[in-house]
Amino acid sequence: MITFLTVFFFVLFFNTFVFAKDEPAGDLSTPEVVGDFLWVRPLGFMHLGLGAMFYVICLPVTLPLKKADEAKEFLITYPYYYYFKRPLREM
Repeated sequence: MITFLTVFFFVLFFNTFVFAKDEPAGDLSTPEVVGDFLWVRPLGFMHLGLGAMFYVICLPVTLPLKKADEAKEFLITYPYYYYFKRPLREM
């Protein structure tokens, strides 16, 4: 039974690219746009708030190491551009 499950797992795991569906970039389906607008963007707002909070918490460590700009980029700038500057449904 274990051998069968292991073989079954590897057959499915290494053949997942066969099931991939290519979609043209310009085709916006309504459920994906609505999901992005109603779920991903609000979660991005919370992610940005948590990133800003962790940036302030990490300042005593990052300032002496002169890594505050890198921390700001990673914790605040990247999430901001990902959640609020990118077009809808472009993940």
